[in-house]
Amino acid sequence: MRIAIQGSPGAFHEFAARKWFGDENITFVYCENFGEAFAAVENGQADQAIVAIENSLYGNINDVYDLLQKHHFYIHGEVMLHIHQQLIGLPGAQLQDITAVYSQDVALAQCQEFLSSHLPEAAPTEHHDTAASVEYIKIKANPHYAAIASRFSAHFYGLPILAENIEDTTQNYTRFVVLDKTPATFADANKASLILVTDHTPGALYRALGVFAKHNVNLTTVHSRPIPEKAWRHKFYLDVNVVGSSLQHAVTELGAQKASVKILGEYRQSITTYDT
Repeated sequence: MRIAIQGSPGAFHEFAARKWFGDENITFVYCENFGEAFAAVENGQADQAIVAIENSLYGNINDVYDLLQKHHFYIHGEVMLHIHQQLIGLPGAQLQDITAVYSQDVALAQCQEFLSSHLPEAAPTEHHDTAASVEYIKIKANPHYAAIASRFSAHFYGLPILAENIEDTTQNYTRFVVLDKTPATFADANKASLILVTDHTPGALYRALGVFAKHNVNLTTVHSRPIPEKAWRHKFYLDVNVVGSSLQHAVTELGAQKASVKILGEYRQSITTYDT
């Protein structure tokens, strides 16, 4: 099984993929960005992809939502990670000697309090990926350089952790989704993701959401994105807690309102959150 992920070897995406697929009989197609990961599945370089779609601190990842619509992919499942950031250095490096800290901009932002209080003289330096920043300092072999990344990355590159769990807040979670070009049916499915486009009339969204309330459907995500070919029009991405016939009844009623619904997938909601 070939799995496309955004990031370098040892990245959070690889950790999430290994939790979903296991460690046996998989190979990774490493991609610089989400667009490349989707393209790898589209052109047959990869069988499936796993991508981050939402973070508890920073919200929805719009690029992924837009790519879902562009490529018409389906969601087969989700993985939830509890994100912890580690300060990683070279063997023998001392915290007080660090002059530059490399990582992705989001990871640097998540650790501002630690950097300000413990490394005020060290220069935060953006790198395109957390795991790649660990690889970078290993290649440079400069004991004054450190990186911010996961514990998994530290183990992957064989480097020591100089300071553990340096993120500013402990409530940092990322949801990843497993993507495929074809839909699938899962006997244990209890969650669905949809794209909803309502009629462009007053109260259309209100009436559409009322359908879900009428059928006792809980909406766990409502996220709007522009429709590129229609200025000032929006589509809505929904996550709901029903599948099967109950979902179909709601979809049928929405159709009677001249709303269009595309089901992106019916799958099992993540019941385990993995520590990184």
